[in-house]
Amino acid sequence: MQTDLIHIKGKLYHFDELWIMAILNLSEDSFFEHFSGKSDNSLLTHVENLISNGAKIIDIGSVSTRPNAPKVSSKEEIKKLGSSISTIKKKFPSVLISIDSIAEETHSFAINEGADIINDISGGEISESIISSIVKNKLAYILTYNRGRKENLVKNESTENILSDSLLFFSEKLEFFAQHDLYDIVLDPGFGFNKSLEDNFNLLRYSEFLKILERPMLFGLSRKSMIYKTLEIKVEEALNGTNIFHTYAHLKGANILRVHDIVQAKQLKMLLSKLN
Repeated sequence: MQTDLIHIKGKLYHFDELWIMAILNLSEDSFFEHFSGKSDNSLLTHVENLISNGAKIIDIGSVSTRPNAPKVSSKEEIKKLGSSISTIKKKFPSVLISIDSIAEETHSFAINEGADIINDISGGEISESIISSIVKNKLAYILTYNRGRKENLVKNESTENILSDSLLFFSEKLEFFAQHDLYDIVLDPGFGFNKSLEDNFNLLRYSEFLKILERPMLFGLSRKSMIYKTLEIKVEEALNGTNIFHTYAHLKGANILRVHDIVQAKQLKMLLSKLN
């Protein structure tokens, strides 16, 4: 299997360039900025700006995954999502929509609304019925390296060998999903989820070795705590560190960058393309 290809809803996509996944955060409890528009027009204007600045994927989430965030029911999560997925797909049918959620009810809702990708940070802890739905509807699936429980998404203890553990984790999960005919999978190292600061840096340092798994890789490094805790700054001041990590991730083989700051990501991509 080639690492630069993926099938989504019957269409073959090539990662012949760096892809930008723009974050569309509908949760007021986010650790960083969220979209606060109240109308379809404001939503579409915002999304149009993301697309015009190079977003290939819009990653929609309505529940915060920050450490110690309060639990939100899937009913409330779906209520916050509203018709956002179908509204965007109707206006911009060519843009890919991913749903950022660990709730199976939300996954089902998003699939019915027209989502193209399930972005699941649970570590592959989804039911066979959802897997079947993903396969039946020909969606792609983002598998996040996260060995923790859904209720506890961050830890402080370091993993003895984070690279070996991540390779074992992904290998076991890919084998499991293959048994259920799910092959269109993007790997996310899961920076910040059940990993110590040391784990995060070691995983980033050796992340090119994940390419042996022959799957596209998505890196979610934007304004993460490993930046602002190391630099002892506020999350609002973490853009420079984010750009440095994004550049490093690209050099390590990242196919997709999940970003908050779309304009800066576009500029970074333009400059990196001149060096290829």
